[in-house]
Amino acid sequence: MPLTSFRFDPSLIREFIDFGYSLYRIDARWIPPFRRTIALRLSPDYFFYKKTGNDHRHFLAHQGRRVVGRVSAMVNAALKDGDGTALGLIGFFECVEDPAVATALLDAARDWLCTEHGLRRIWGPMNFDTWHGYRFRTKGFDLAPFYGEPDNKPYYPDQFERYGFTRRRTWNSIEIRGRLQLEALIVGGKEQYDLLVDRGYRFVPADGLDFRTGMEKLYPLITQSFAGFLGSTPIAFEEFQSLFGSMKRALALPMSVFIYDETNRLVAFTITFYELSSAVRAMKGRENPLSLANFFFHRRKVRRINFFAGGKIPEEQAKGHGLGRAGLYYVVDQALRRGYEDIIFALMAKENRVQTFFHRSGQEAQREYVLYELKT
Repeated sequence: MPLTSFRFDPSLIREFIDFGYSLYRIDARWIPPFRRTIALRLSPDYFFYKKTGNDHRHFLAHQGRRVVGRVSAMVNAALKDGDGTALGLIGFFECVEDPAVATALLDAARDWLCTEHGLRRIWGPMNFDTWHGYRFRTKGFDLAPFYGEPDNKPYYPDQFERYGFTRRRTWNSIEIRGRLQLEALIVGGKEQYDLLVDRGYRFVPADGLDFRTGMEKLYPLITQSFAGFLGSTPIAFEEFQSLFGSMKRALALPMSVFIYDETNRLVAFTITFYELSSAVRAMKGRENPLSLANFFFHRRKVRRINFFAGGKIPEEQAKGHGLGRAGLYYVVDQALRRGYEDIIFALMAKENRVQTFFHRSGQEAQREYVLYELKT
């Protein structure tokens, strides 16, 4: 099968992007990514390509004149496994349901990583790093995707596993609907919250801050909190702000919280989004006056939120004060006060201790996601 490899060829980049849209076009539940965002991330001006030691190669598979698959092989010089081993990455994977096409694409990406860079351990899917898109959805395909969720064809995990990839880590999402179920989740949380408030902790919603100030506060918190996570890499403030700037319209500021300890030190945060899948879907991957009008029309109807992330700096984590439970209580309580009784608790690592809160209240995950690893 003929494969075309390239880096920054404009016409091939256009084919690369267009294939993603043609593959999902008939799926009414698909949330089209913004074309301008993808084009920027594949252009030589993007942050990734300017970092010393980084490299990449894109591949397109054709049957006749028709594109039937795409993949990128990437080297992020800052990305290491937990034992210090350098890693290769496979990302931007899209493919028709044909094992031969998938094998050809993965062969090309693997061979380039091995021969050009000597890499023998590969993660995928991952676009650049964990700050960008990564993981396949592996369960929950009967459910419509939510905004910010990994979205892929149901057969992709099988294509990776047949090739020899094994699971490196697993995450899940839990959606809870109804006031009674949400109140059951936070039983005991109010007591912990009150204890911390009595001690001098403050829970401050982000709606009192302008966006730039909020990003300046969040940046050191989130980079410290996630420093020990699998695949964590440093990120400059400008890139961090660019990534979160694209999500600005989705932020549920009254339920996104900065938490200060008794010394007035900023020690923890939560990030909550309005679940804007229908509003973003209505934009059809475009950013023009008509698509923005469609976005705001659908946004007014949103009654579901997405508890996206929370974290604590290492010093606070070591105290064991139950801040996680208190923060969960605060966000859910604020959501209920505002009439939101449908919450997605998104993309939680299966070994995360927060999972115990859900198990105790009888809640089970409806969606699952996997990052794969290949050793050559």
